[in-house]
Amino acid sequence: MLDINLWLLLFVAVLFLALVYILNNMLYQPLLAFMDKREETIRKDLEASKEMGDEISEALTQAHDTIAAAKSEAHQIRESAVAQAKEKAASMVASVQSELENQYASFLEKLTGERAELKKSIEAKLPEYQKNIQNKLKQI
Repeated sequence: MLDINLWLLLFVAVLFLALVYILNNMLYQPLLAFMDKREETIRKDLEASKEMGDEISEALTQAHDTIAAAKSEAHQIRESAVAQAKEKAASMVASVQSELENQYASFLEKLTGERAELKKSIEAKLPEYQKNIQNKLKQI
């Protein structure tokens, strides 16, 4: 029947232990070291990404603050430009109005002078007009 050979059993056991030792040193230990190193790298990358996320959040906050400040400054510049334009338009209107008033006063003076000349002219020719009117009345 079955014969158990002690030397063969010991040889197989020693061979098995040697194989386990060799596999442990050449395969399992480097594989475990690689897996530990990879896990550490992943952990560091996750921490770095969290830090980057925080930095990105801060950068976004700063960007939003900068945009808000720029909008505020643009609004102030726009308001200032509108106020200056209104002042300039008001001064131009006042200038044109003053010029028109001066022209109107000059026109009134000229008209008054022409009226006086016309009145003198009519008064000077009044006797002649009266004679013409009397001649016409006589003819009728």
